Amino acid sequence: MAEVDKVEPELEVRNLKMHFPIRAGLLKKTVGHVFAVDGVSFSIGRGETLGLVGESGCGKSTIGRTILRLYKPTAGSIHVGGKDITHLSANELTAVRQKMQMIFQDPYGSLNPRFRVSELIGEAYRVHSGDENWEDHVANLLDKVGLQPDHMRRYAHEFSGGQRQRIGIARALAMSPRLIVADEPVSALDVSIQAQVINLLDSLKDEFGFSCLFIAHDLSVVEHIADRVAVMYLGKMVELASDRELYQDPKHPYTQALISAVPKPEAGAKRRDRLILRGDVPSPINPPSGCRFHTRCPHVLDECRTIEPNFNEISPGHWVACHLHSETSA
Repeated sequence: MAEVDKVEPELEVRNLKMHFPIRAGLLKKTVGHVFAVDGVSFSIGRGETLGLVGESGCGKSTIGRTILRLYKPTAGSIHVGGKDITHLSANELTAVRQKMQMIFQDPYGSLNPRFRVSELIGEAYRVHSGDENWEDHVANLLDKVGLQPDHMRRYAHEFSGGQRQRIGIARALAMSPRLIVADEPVSALDVSIQAQVINLLDSLKDEFGFSCLFIAHDLSVVEHIADRVAVMYLGKMVELASDRELYQDPKHPYTQALISAVPKPEAGAKRRDRLILRGDVPSPINPPSGCRFHTRCPHVLDECRTIEPNFNEISPGHWVACHLHSETSA
């Protein structure tokens, strides 16, 4: 894993909130909100990969899109490279976004079928750099992601899903970004292709030196690429630790349940005791009071139902939002 520059993080998010209004009636009045992201804080060091995991609908992708300012945050702050981009206008964001890129989940829907690969990858670079030899830059990027330079003359529909995602990765690298948000980049691919794409991203990160927010719902995928892992549940971050510490000694009951479901393919590996969660995830429109996980937690305490736990550092670099590990419970 790359060494992390902890002095000046590449990305710093503080108390980020993204609430989507629910409108109804003839006048489209706001009758409620979807609390997609509700007070999340974290940072990513230079050259570091932070894995962000959780069930579908927990707010992972919303965080990624809000960081890139595809959504305007309801509250909180976003600093990229030390610059506050929370309230920048569309024109001011143009220059900043050259250093922030996204790899989308769907390799079929994220590439314009009317453009050749050369345009898909090189259009932004050609416009912003003014380089007359921009096609050479595209050919070099195609070689970096394991495709042939002559592929730039083809259209997206001529490629497989794995090849299309490689094109998406090359497009993200075209402007030499400092931060890449990878939104479940392998979830739509065959298992045999997933490992290839993950290894490719890991090697490219070392070569280009970018920081990465790697969003996924599969803990076994994140384990092989992340330096640290953050776990989300219903718009809240419940645990954050180094990848090794999180997988070997998870503290939050929700994290324990997720990790217990990860299969161990190694021969002779000790089988984990499976922790089955009961009930369904509550609605983000009307989340539970107190700890949002208390409706499904097998170790629920009385205070869990009424008091929201703080996000505490229980050991160096290991943060947990759980009354089981708070000073009052201890």
